[in-house]
Amino acid sequence: APCLLNLNRRERDFRRVKIQMKNILFLCKNNVFRSRIAEIFFNKYNKNKKYKASSAGLMPWTKKDLMKDLGYIAVKKVCKDLGINLSFNSKPATSSVLKRADIIIIVADDVPEKLIKTEQAVNGKVLVWEILGVKRSDKNKEKVARNTIKFIDKKVRNFVKRLR
Repeated sequence: APCLLNLNRRERDFRRVKIQMKNILFLCKNNVFRSRIAEIFFNKYNKNKKYKASSAGLMPWTKKDLMKDLGYIAVKKVCKDLGINLSFNSKPATSSVLKRADIIIIVADDVPEKLIKTEQAVNGKVLVWEILGVKRSDKNKEKVARNTIKFIDKKVRNFVKRLR
């Protein structure tokens, strides 16, 4: 802190801006699988303290609804097998959550990018990864969940490598 006193005002302001935290929001439909997994992987791989990740969903589910969903049950089992703690914590993508995000990454095939870009609160960049979720019609839900997790892992690793 003492070295800031020796800098002129412009240099102090530049320093503050330079170390400012960047908020990354992973967004999907329900915030129970894809966005949560992306957030977990980002926080695991990211070593750059300038970036912080969170996740949210456009239509968060209640715990009661999830416990009946065969797709979610398969996802929970696969996550447990892989040592991923996917505790229930579905958060809504409110206007304030979107406003805090510097980068929004839509990690779903069922969230229209137009919906986010027209949100007046969004001040950051929107990326779309179009990741398929586990569907009711999927015959082998665990296999789909495992492949989706691998794909998210790869996407997040590549994204983290490109951050500065």
